[in-house]
Parts: sequence; C-alpha cells; structure tokens
Amino acid sequence: MNLLRTLPLFDSGAQPASWNERMSVGEYAVHYSSFDSTAPGNGPSCTILGSLADAKEYAEAQVALKPELRCRIYDHRGFVGPPLLEVRGQQYKGESEISSRFRRWFGSALFFGGLALVIVDWSVDFKLTWPATIGVRLLIPGLILLVTEVGLLVHARYKRIHTEAQ
Repeated sequence: MNLLRTLPLFDSGAQPASWNERMSVGEYAVHYSSFDSTAPGNGPSCTILGSLADAKEYAEAQVALKPELRCRIYDHRGFVGPPLLEVRGQQYKGESEISSRFRRWFGSALFFGGLALVIVDWSVDFKLTWPATIGVRLLIPGLILLVTEVGLLVHARYKRIHTEAQ
C-alpha cells in the first residue's frame, strides 16, 4: 500500500480549502460514515491514497477494525456522482430511508383505500362529500409512493441491462 495522508474535509486555513481540490488526478479518497473519536482522522476528514486498489484495501481494513463503519471511495472530482466504491461493515446500520416494501404496501393501501372512499361517495351521487374529500387526499400520496417505486424499479432494471451490455 502506498503512502496515505489524511485531509480535513474543509480547511479554511489551506488554499484550496476543499479536500478534493487538494488531490491530484489518480488519487482516491476514503470517506467514513461517522466522525466520532474512534474513526480514522478524528473528525470530518478523509484519507487519500494513490490508487483505487490501495483505497479499497485500506477501506476493507478499516471496516474490519470497526464493523459498524461504512467507507466510500471517491476520486479527485469529489462528490460528483455516486461513490466509485462502498465498503460496509457487517454491523453498519445504514441510513433511515423508506424501503421498497413500505412504498409498495403503504402506497397501495393509501391509493386503493382512497379510491374505495371516492367510489362509495360516487355511488350515492356525492351526497356525503366526506368520503370523497378524504379519499382524494389519500389517493395522491398513495399514487406518489407507487409511481416512485415503479420509477426506481425501471431505473434499476435499465442500469442492470446497461451494465450487462458493456
């Protein structure tokens, strides 16, 4: 493994101040998921290595030392696009995001529940008004969740097909 160096993510005393502007082409930065006192660099920092293989090896070693850590590797362009590589420890909890299962089930429940309420009010010529009022308000977020899920599935499939073709 080549020589490594640790850079703060932002250093107002340095010129340039941003971490990626102080990197050379062909260098790779390892970023950590947490900045507690036991994380490498002891603060918001990253570790710079000379090759992608060295960065991957270093990230795997850090994750082996601290299984709840996640390391992301970027090149000299910084946070432009997704990380080149991500290494996660077995105990890494991840970000709290809406799962695919939640979007499907909750979106379906909202959409079809709202649709049922609108149909109930429609069947009595909208004399009740409250079922349609509530139903329409349930339909919209349900539809948004379902359309988001379909969009993510189509994007994942396109990405998989595109990478297989290369």
